[in-house]
Amino acid sequence: MTSTPYDGIADWYDNIVRTSWGNHKDELPLLLELMGDVENEDICDLGCGQGAVTRRLAQAGARVVGVDISERLLEFAKQNEEAEPLGIRYVRDDAEDLNTLPDQSFDGVVSTWSLIDIEDLAACLNSVARILRPDGWL
Repeated sequence: MTSTPYDGIADWYDNIVRTSWGNHKDELPLLLELMGDVENEDICDLGCGQGAVTRRLAQAGARVVGVDISERLLEFAKQNEEAEPLGIRYVRDDAEDLNTLPDQSFDGVVSTWSLIDIEDLAACLNSVARILRPDGWL
């Protein structure tokens, strides 16, 4: 994979999420409420960026894999994981194929603010369906 547009704005984006958006303080409680109890569930955070949502899911007891195409945003996510380990695994992958993730390996997939940036949404949703277990959720 080559550099992505998000690599070029990663520092700005990370700063915005940490400061102006308050680390998603308003949206995250609503997202967690929609998902219900995620304790002991395997969840993929698709388009995880620097891992703000990923970390909240892990704090709620989920086993989480964060996936993003931006190497720079994943660097921020991995730095946060090193500073405060929660057992999160971060992988660089393209949402349209998710080649690094095995079939039927997740109970749920969450994607906040990233689906709008995916060029081939049908391919992405097919990949999501492939990695979800039967009765999995998006």
